[in-house]
Amino acid sequence: MEPLRIGFIGAGSFATWTLYPALHLAPITLQAVCDIDESLARSVAGKFGAGRWYTDYHQMWANEDLEALIICMGPRPRQPLVQEALEAGYHVFIPKPPAPSLADTIALAETAQRTGKTLMVDFQRRFAFGVSRARTLMADPAFGRLTQVSCSFCSGKYVEARRVGYDGPLHAYLLDFATHHLDLARYLAGEVRQLALFHNSAGGADAFAVALEFVNGAVGTLQLNSQRIWWRNYDRIELTGQGAFIVVDSLWTVRYYTEGQNTFTENYSDERSSELSGDGYALIEFVEAIRGKREPIASIHDCVKTMKLYQAIYDATLTGQNGVIALKE
Repeated sequence: MEPLRIGFIGAGSFATWTLYPALHLAPITLQAVCDIDESLARSVAGKFGAGRWYTDYHQMWANEDLEALIICMGPRPRQPLVQEALEAGYHVFIPKPPAPSLADTIALAETAQRTGKTLMVDFQRRFAFGVSRARTLMADPAFGRLTQVSCSFCSGKYVEARRVGYDGPLHAYLLDFATHHLDLARYLAGEVRQLALFHNSAGGADAFAVALEFVNGAVGTLQLNSQRIWWRNYDRIELTGQGAFIVVDSLWTVRYYTEGQNTFTENYSDERSSELSGDGYALIEFVEAIRGKREPIASIHDCVKTMKLYQAIYDATLTGQNGVIALKE
């Protein structure tokens, strides 16, 4: 496959920790790096092989023969830049969340539709080792029809730097963190018909108990909170089928229980591996979708549905609404 010629906008710590190291896994040629901080742009361009760097993305667009852009920054400053990039004729790859709100996500989807360009969101957990393995196991006839999904995804408080660019700790936690498992619930179990929400706030941190009813008849629960210690076993998925049961811990430990036998899969590589976490496979999907002229997994159009789920929870929490909430079409 012909490598995709990309320019990368953003050279901060998150980008250099996650996406830049994953580029070598995909058929991608990094043409140039752009960041308003000249020293960062120069350093990252040298470290990851581009060589060429800019502090003005318009100059990069004018000087480089690019097919696509990776834009890695917070959702609020990124929003107008993604709109401009799509209008300029580039395919675009962005980290989650797709936008600051559901309305902003819809605006991006409409622009992508009108320009005919691919806009993919890096919901990398869809491509993580454990989730990919779970999807394969769910297709096993022994698993049967999915009846229930349970997700637990918890963090420490969203304070200081972690909530910069958001409207506060609640907005930051739900949009920057909890959206991972809101998206995974949809990806693994299908579209949500309605939810029941209960919320607790203590000491500037939040806890959510969410019950879900899916269109296909399955049910689910989400344990989401920002009241835990950081980095302490906060990522767990349980999937119950008619004939088997799957547990995924920390994205790459998979336990598959059936009547005939139990299968345990462990991977002891570094936990931020671009292969285990899914960033590398997400980038591969981006390139393959563009070259194959198809919509990618986690396209902006699909992610509108994840953002509907997020927005329903956020709005209900702001207004103090607990109980059953039907999702709007």
